[in-house]
Amino acid sequence: MAVLVQILANYAGLIYLGCVIGAVLYIREIIAARQDLRQSLYSLEREAAGGRVVRSAVMLLVFGFIVIATYILSTVVAPNMPATLEAETPTPSFTLPTNTPTPTYQPTPTRTPRPTLAPTGAVIAPAPGEVTPEQPTPTPPSSLPPVSCPDPNAQLTAPVAGQTFSGDIQLRGTANAPDFAFYKFTLKGPATNDVEQTTGDVVRTPKRDEVLGSINGAALIDQPGVYIVSLVVVDNTGNELPHCSVPIVVQPQ
Repeated sequence: MAVLVQILANYAGLIYLGCVIGAVLYIREIIAARQDLRQSLYSLEREAAGGRVVRSAVMLLVFGFIVIATYILSTVVAPNMPATLEAETPTPSFTLPTNTPTPTYQPTPTRTPRPTLAPTGAVIAPAPGEVTPEQPTPTPPSSLPPVSCPDPNAQLTAPVAGQTFSGDIQLRGTANAPDFAFYKFTLKGPATNDVEQTTGDVVRTPKRDEVLGSINGAALIDQPGVYIVSLVVVDNTGNELPHCSVPIVVQPQ
């Protein structure tokens, strides 16, 4: 605990600077989200903008708590820490060495059995339970959910089913509709407790057979496994086209 307090005291300036930069970024996010909230026409857009405002406000409170805690630890706790440690550190007692002879240990010789030579041309079978390097134990393939893209106006051509990622996930395909309003991405897997959740911001420009956006796959490395990536296209009436869902695999490199 004392070492942690001392480290925080030594790097308090960097912690303050990081918190100020993070606060500025989230204040800009709040301003942008409030502008989207005033300009949005649909309840789904307003919910997304409101969620961004709440998340940014929570992060501002977290940064404020970090600054207050760092200030208290570096100005109040750290200056009193060395005196406390000196008072509590016991002084080891010094003992004169004695001339007591140490008996010499002589290990008992162990007879090593001679290996039995196999006759020429004979095949030596491995011991029971032993796996040779030439015969690795096969790993059964994991089952993946099927791909579901029933609407031609909401299609994902990349990634493909079962593709493995350990970084950013780039999505390509078509997001269009006769009365197009916007599209977004959803994610379902271990990191979301197998609940479909919206990831990233909505995009209000229709696209056809081109790059639609990307998802930060590095944030999912701590919880690898099978994820369902879905493209959701919404029209001007607020109706969602049938989702285009593709299973992928996230795992460390």
